[in-house]
Amino acid sequence: MTENQTLQSKHWLDKVVDGILKWQEKNQISTLHVDDMKTPSGRVHTGALRGVLLHDLVAQVLRERGVEPKNTYVFNDMDPMDGLPAYLDESIFAEHMGKPLFQIPRPDLDKCGIDLSQASESELEDLKNAKNFAEIYAFDFIHAFRSLGCSQDIVWSHELYQAGKMDEVIRLALDSVAAMKKIYKDVAKYELPENWYPFQVICPVCGKLGTTLVTDWDGNEVTFECQENKVTWAKGCGNKAKISPFGGTGKLLWKVDWPAHWTAMGINIEGAGKDHCSAGGSRDMANAECEQVFKIPVPFNIPYEWILIRGAKMSSSKGVGTSAREFTKLFPPAVGRFLFASHNYSQVIDFDPSTMAIPDLFDEYDQGARISWKQEEGDERLARAFVLAQVAKVQEKSFLPRFRDLAMWMQYPDKNLFEEFAKVKGSELNDLERSLLEERKGYAEIWLANYAPAEYQLRPKAEMPEEAKNLSEEQRTFLKQLQALLAENKDLSPADLQQAIFDLSKDGIGPRKAFESIYLLLLGKKAGPRAGWLLRSTSEELLVSRFKEI
Repeated sequence: MTENQTLQSKHWLDKVVDGILKWQEKNQISTLHVDDMKTPSGRVHTGALRGVLLHDLVAQVLRERGVEPKNTYVFNDMDPMDGLPAYLDESIFAEHMGKPLFQIPRPDLDKCGIDLSQASESELEDLKNAKNFAEIYAFDFIHAFRSLGCSQDIVWSHELYQAGKMDEVIRLALDSVAAMKKIYKDVAKYELPENWYPFQVICPVCGKLGTTLVTDWDGNEVTFECQENKVTWAKGCGNKAKISPFGGTGKLLWKVDWPAHWTAMGINIEGAGKDHCSAGGSRDMANAECEQVFKIPVPFNIPYEWILIRGAKMSSSKGVGTSAREFTKLFPPAVGRFLFASHNYSQVIDFDPSTMAIPDLFDEYDQGARISWKQEEGDERLARAFVLAQVAKVQEKSFLPRFRDLAMWMQYPDKNLFEEFAKVKGSELNDLERSLLEERKGYAEIWLANYAPAEYQLRPKAEMPEEAKNLSEEQRTFLKQLQALLAENKDLSPADLQQAIFDLSKDGIGPRKAFESIYLLLLGKKAGPRAGWLLRSTSEELLVSRFKEI
């Protein structure tokens, strides 16, 4: 294999880490610090997982190379609430608009917009113990990415500010207003007013941050105003005063706050979504500030694409899109991690659970496993993604039941899943394989109940199918006869019931139309599982209701 072919066959994460190590050597950096950040302004959407997984996977590969990086995740809980999620009560939270997120009371668990139906006791306990608005949504997100094997240490931005760890960079930023203005003009083409300063105070009177404007800095204190109409989403109180900018009395503006965190924490590897990395955007601004104000090497960037759900980018504060919690419940942790490991950071991940995306993901994961286990030949990058996807417990070499077959067969009451997959394997399933089948069955239930396309739905519908409303009089007559048969023969086995239906139809409607009538009545389809087993597995309450309605 040529050097070029070897490079092309390398997994994208290995290429990224190659670049990081060369960059580290060139810049003579002793310790690598990988970081990502998020403002916990509401229920965190799936899109935010892209950055978390990317950075954690980079740290994982660095450790494989013998480098032990710092690996952190910062929650920007000093940011003000500037948008109210649709699932929150405006009458309760309107008064808190503009306050730092860590100083806003948390919503009640039953009114916070988080789906807790699959939450563990420890997760519920964490959420109950959340001290503020930022924590409840941050904890929910932490649970989601921890389940995918992410190991970042958590950092709360307000604690950095309050502990004085941001004081030095705050002073440097305030002392460098002229340089900052020039960067805004040169990079973002934005002309700032004369009395602009890159800092906002938490008003000591009303507690709001988003409504304040700093108008002067004397080297010790800033002069500020809490303006009533500074923004449309919050009202200031009109307070005017001077205050020290240190020790958590306020925060740097976002486009300065980002590189200030890098400087204060020693962060030197942090990617960003493509929206931040556009020309003249916040990443270009941050890079210029690193070079011209904070005097640190520009952190290694990994400009990554979004993950879309049904083709749409998501927003935490607006409550748009599948939440990270809901997303991580769709598949086992290793399969979820594989989704991110198998997609180059520069690729959009457009994931729609209501299509065949979930069965396709399981197929790709299984293929990666077989290549890794030398059971088949294929793209070694897929095998590498499989290895990187392993979370707490490495997947042992085994037979993997195909997800889409499992999802179909489990809807056939007459099928024994262990026996069916033993036929596919060619021998009995061992204990590990039986447990894998049971695990996948749980995820198949979730897919079938919430996302699977109609052609994969082979269970009685809760409501009368539209297709059943067009049954002929002949078919309705047969169904009346079937109703009587079922009432008189409640103890018939599924096999005997199958034969009884066949016998009942022979002298009238005929077997084909008879069985088709049953499937249309229950499934809205012309075919399905064997009717005797289907009827015996359907609740009597549903059958009585359906016969009555038809």
